Amino acid sequence: MPKSASFDVLGTCFHFEPVIDVINSIIKRNPDINTPIDATTLFHSWFYAAQRDFTYTSTAGSYQPIAGIFRHTFRRACAIVDFPDVEKNISDTDIEMLMTELQRLPARDGLKECFDGLKDAGFDVYAVTNGGKEASLKYYRLADIELDADHLLSCDDIKAAKPDPKVYANANEWLQSRGCEATADVDGKQVGQRWFVAAHSWDLLAARKAGFRTAWVAHEEHDPVTQVFGDFDVYAKDLKECFEKIKAAS
Repeated sequence: MPKSASFDVLGTCFHFEPVIDVINSIIKRNPDINTPIDATTLFHSWFYAAQRDFTYTSTAGSYQPIAGIFRHTFRRACAIVDFPDVEKNISDTDIEMLMTELQRLPARDGLKECFDGLKDAGFDVYAVTNGGKEASLKYYRLADIELDADHLLSCDDIKAAKPDPKVYANANEWLQSRGCEATADVDGKQVGQRWFVAAHSWDLLAARKAGFRTAWVAHEEHDPVTQVFGDFDVYAKDLKECFEKIKAAS
């Protein structure tokens, strides 16, 4: 049975610097701003609120793709940080520029080496994402990483947002159907070679509960907050180290 590694996509495999650059250009273009507004802070306020709304609408039985939530909540995020007169100063063209960059996110450093290295080490590599399927596949094509539709599971497919247990159950069922090795609980610890990789502790918490071995990458949260989320199997500063540690633990 092949080993497997399933990766979160947004923030874990691909980063948001071009989106932040667009936000910075919008801020600089508006001289009426009276309070300091930092583009990175504004982006993360928008991004994390969109993730929340994506999950909460799903939980409430009103699932909708995350791209639409991003599109319709940027002005609200600006208003929250006292961006002046958002209806006037944030144009539809600005929104389209942001959505364009969200559709072509650059790869994190070491992503291709991580994917290729895992494949060379005998892993079947997958992606499990809140993002849309076609948009996510495009990220990998632009990064020159081989990943086909059978290796990318989108929450849109089952109309349930991470960290809903249905997402990880669906991933497990798909991996089982493809003959991938399962994990088992031995004395309270997961053993076996079915891994889940993410830069978000909440994602890995749900994956661990679903039976995956877990690898946390530091480049988004910076602190895994083990007091809240408990311990994961691997902690890595970047994807290169993540690959090395998963390979060593396999």
